[in-house]
Amino acid sequence: MSDFPQQGTIYLAKALKQAGDTKKRPVLIVSVDIRNRYASTVLVVPFSSDIAASAGNPCRILIPAGTGGLEKDSVTMGDLITTVQKSYLERGPYGSIDSQLLQQVLQGVKIAVGIFE
Repeated sequence: MSDFPQQGTIYLAKALKQAGDTKKRPVLIVSVDIRNRYASTVLVVPFSSDIAASAGNPCRILIPAGTGGLEKDSVTMGDLITTVQKSYLERGPYGSIDSQLLQQVLQGVKIAVGIFE
């Protein structure tokens, strides 16, 4: 097991303070491992279990229940990518997502910042 958060792993993070968000929620580490090893922060995308609200949003990727330790079907919110202090990662890693899903999530982040390939 690594001594730093790995790309593609899921943690529970303290309040992200985005758009009034004050609850703890699962997050997916999306920053690359070399950055994760040496920086005091990690880049994350939060999850939401409100699947219906994300319908049609290309930045939001469905992650099925059971994947990476998630209890419910959830969506990654690539349009809400943010940095989190490593010390704010409270629990985890719960698990990880496979490389195919990770690539889909990273593509959602690219779309959110206007990188079209």
